[in-house]
Amino acid sequence: MKHIVGFSGGIDSQEAAARVIELYGPEDTILLNSTAGGNEDPLTIEFIEEYSATVHPVIVVEALVKDIWITDGWAETRGLDGTSTLSFVDMIRIKGRPPSRKTQFCTSILKLAPQKRWMEEHLKGEDYERYTGVRRSESATRANYPDREWDTYFDCWVNHIIAALSKEECFSGAKRRGEKINPLYTMGFNRVGCAPCINSGKEDILNWVLRRPAMIEKLRHWEEQTGFTYFPPMVPGLRTNNIDSVIEWARTARGGRQQLFPIMHEREACESKYGLCE
Repeated sequence: MKHIVGFSGGIDSQEAAARVIELYGPEDTILLNSTAGGNEDPLTIEFIEEYSATVHPVIVVEALVKDIWITDGWAETRGLDGTSTLSFVDMIRIKGRPPSRKTQFCTSILKLAPQKRWMEEHLKGEDYERYTGVRRSESATRANYPDREWDTYFDCWVNHIIAALSKEECFSGAKRRGEKINPLYTMGFNRVGCAPCINSGKEDILNWVLRRPAMIEKLRHWEEQTGFTYFPPMVPGLRTNNIDSVIEWARTARGGRQQLFPIMHEREACESKYGLCE
């Protein structure tokens, strides 16, 4: 039996990986990382590489154009090479729209489909189960997640092995094991997968501006390339929804119409709500 963990470089998947390795041993544990079509922060990529070299190997799989469709060969009917690497910009152009909070196809295309393809190619005839870093305290929609359920997409059992844990407990686990964590957390970020994620709140958006401005410049370039905006609408009344309008919204208090918070200069000190700087 092989035990497959989707490893994003975030603390939740890191804790899930540790528990699976402890339960089933490193020989039967496979960590899979799906690149996000070029939408990861270089610091996350570096962290995954270091984790892979020092803790447990991480297999990195890239999304391909054919991952957009279920039917093999469908990309070619559109005049596309299905075996070519799929970038975030390519995905937007092919889909004719960017992902949104209600239609978050980026997760299925850039993360789940590549992992499923790898498993089908490399685990033929083998028994396997999957493990996630889903936690019930993350959101109301995840509050009732079971510990274990059948995954119809991967056609196997999926185990939410850290469902009962808090984020603080996940950080404590890494500290207890002496493992490094993604450095973006010590910069105050809540989400460290995509950089930034379309679900980022005001705090994270401002943090990208302050801490990792190159990621904001990347989005400006993508918007120019595709003619689409990256973020979904935030507040009614904004003239546009480009990245700079979203930053303007992020500087406002609740409701989006109150006094703007100043944009400070880029900071270097450690900042974390999880006590990671102590």
